Amino acid sequence: MKQLSWLNPKDSELLSGLNNNSPFQFLPGFSKIYKEYSGEKVFLIYSENLKAFLPIRLFTSHFIKFIQILHAPIRDNKELNSEEQLQFFNEFIEYCKTNNLCERLVQPHPYGILSAIPNGSKYCEFGTYITDLATKSDEEIFKQFHPKYQKAIHHTEKSGGVVKFGIEVLEDFYKCYEHTMRKAGAISENIQYFKAYCKYLGSENATPAVVYDNGNPVGGIFVVHTNYSALCTHAGSMGDTKLYGSMKYLHFEMMKRMKSLGVKKYDLVGVRIGNNDPALEGIFRFKKGFGGELKKGYLWKIDIDPLKTRVYDFLLK
Repeated sequence: MKQLSWLNPKDSELLSGLNNNSPFQFLPGFSKIYKEYSGEKVFLIYSENLKAFLPIRLFTSHFIKFIQILHAPIRDNKELNSEEQLQFFNEFIEYCKTNNLCERLVQPHPYGILSAIPNGSKYCEFGTYITDLATKSDEEIFKQFHPKYQKAIHHTEKSGGVVKFGIEVLEDFYKCYEHTMRKAGAISENIQYFKAYCKYLGSENATPAVVYDNGNPVGGIFVVHTNYSALCTHAGSMGDTKLYGSMKYLHFEMMKRMKSLGVKKYDLVGVRIGNNDPALEGIFRFKKGFGGELKKGYLWKIDIDPLKTRVYDFLLK
């Protein structure tokens, strides 16, 4: 295995096959985002046996080094099948042990669903709804939506809802996003996080969008995209509005925009399968209503050095 970085010019030749047809986590700008925003490192692990790449985030807390997997391993810009993913993960775990790379592999990012579970790991089932943009027309995509969604979208359109895209609406998107996070009692990302995405990925790969009612922002989404897929990573709304279908309308307009740019899939990013939390169940139903295909997989974690991590967990308590 090799540990590669876009920030190391010597690695650029081996990484040259990763481009706008790859998931965004494999792009050079993505590595720069983590370096600027959080001072963390993103590496691309290359398996010479499988000729495949895996993006990881490396960070530390006190005396413990952590690694987070950011996407399933790919070869020729396609995800490895479950058998090959398991082979990759087992090889990577041994690589971590041999090279003292980390003490713990933490749970992957929710947009990094995996299809194999290595022995000894703790895991949960996870999924995401994905809409096919490549083979369907705008009309066919719309017909997949739940009838209530179709009605709500028509209502918003007839009632004067307006959608705007691009960096110029970032502040309005953030207003909607922060309002939703505050209402939910959750911690929101700093606006600098989104500015870093816009700076290093550019308009080609990062698109904030906002739906307006009489010039007032009522809902916003942030989408990161390449030809491989568009992922709605963050969203929020301002609450009550006469445009009761505003967020559904916003997603549909974004799907059409992504399709026009040559993006193949629209990913609503993450649903917990088999959960008992009413709030999470509501999110599950909302995403299901767009009629996409449910991609199922896993999020898992494993201790590379159980002794050190036990001490770390004890001290945290």
